[in-house]
Amino acid sequence: MKNRRFLLSWMIAFAMAFTLLPSTVVCVYGGNENTTEPTGTASDMSKDSDSGTGETVTENPSTESSEETSENVETTSESQPEETTETESVTTTTTKATTTTTTTTKATTTKISTTINTSGKKWVTPKGNKTLKLTICRNSDGTVFDLTKQAGQKLYAYDTLQGATAGKGYGYFSLYNRKNTTAKIVKVRLRDMKVMKVSGVLYVKHANELTYNKRNNTIVVANADPTPKRISVVDANTLRVKFHKKLVMPKTVKGMSKKQRKKFKGIGAIAYNEKHNIYVCRMRKTNDLLFLNASFKPYKRVKQKSKVKGMLYQGLDSYKDCIMVCQSFKGKKKYNLITVYNMKGKKLARFKMYLGKPKRELETIFHDGNQFYVGCYSSYGSKSDLQKYHVKRENKIYRINNL
Repeated sequence: MKNRRFLLSWMIAFAMAFTLLPSTVVCVYGGNENTTEPTGTASDMSKDSDSGTGETVTENPSTESSEETSENVETTSESQPEETTETESVTTTTTKATTTTTTTTKATTTKISTTINTSGKKWVTPKGNKTLKLTICRNSDGTVFDLTKQAGQKLYAYDTLQGATAGKGYGYFSLYNRKNTTAKIVKVRLRDMKVMKVSGVLYVKHANELTYNKRNNTIVVANADPTPKRISVVDANTLRVKFHKKLVMPKTVKGMSKKQRKKFKGIGAIAYNEKHNIYVCRMRKTNDLLFLNASFKPYKRVKQKSKVKGMLYQGLDSYKDCIMVCQSFKGKKKYNLITVYNMKGKKLARFKMYLGKPKRELETIFHDGNQFYVGCYSSYGSKSDLQKYHVKRENKIYRINNL
């Protein structure tokens, strides 16, 4: 009897032990998961988190929690919740993530490029007769921007500013070489006037005016002398010529007779109008306005009204429903002019720009957003602007405050 009781007790004890064993194992495993530190270093953990494999997340709940916290740091830049400070390794990872976020934020702030509107107001169509108010463009250290010098060009080589244009925070300037009738284009970051790139020698002749088309990121160059019927299209990133194109008059052009079409002598300036997706050109000899479609096909002639005679025609710009035409001093004139026309050639406004010392010759007008600029060329010496007299040449860029 005793033996049977002993055997029964032993069997019950054995059954109970077998039943409780799995529960004990689970508890021990769970305790290790919550207390054991991660085996990898903080940098390894960061790499694993960025890899996006998902394997660790499925098997280890603590790793998943760490990754979620890192994402919150990157998007909000806030302090870590207390839950993430359970172990030293997780805390270290969090600190590094926060540091990285701070650095990224500073870099992003530094790279932000905004168009400066010196008038501080929304651009409106100008009216009446005014005097141009200018602010000279300076480098970040306060010195006056010197295009030729800062572009690494020598005096009496690529040293004469002709055309200019701008877009997306960058200005593009042509420097003409009078000896060999070639030019270089200089790309400048306008917010601090830092030279970003200088092209090689471009066979765009006089490069009398440039215009930027942001739809295809190109710079279109009006060659002027000695190929006035030719334009050149330049890639704005590489500053290399993509192709040259000869302007050919079609059989019909609105506002232009057959005789006038035959007498077409080419163009001296060109400006892209983003609103209308067209190019506005200034015709040589007559100085009338010629409109080209986006494929450079002439389709309309518009006559400038209220012209000023006895002054040299220079650059051109077009913005919204306006066209800006530059004229520089000649003879006894003591000022340069910018005349603003509507798209039908009617005069809206006229700005006088006085010469200063040395005399500033107005070469070009261009804009980036609502901010307009002018580029001027000056030469000074006892006799004339010739190399043998060692006459200096300088190019200056100004922001316009009241256009």
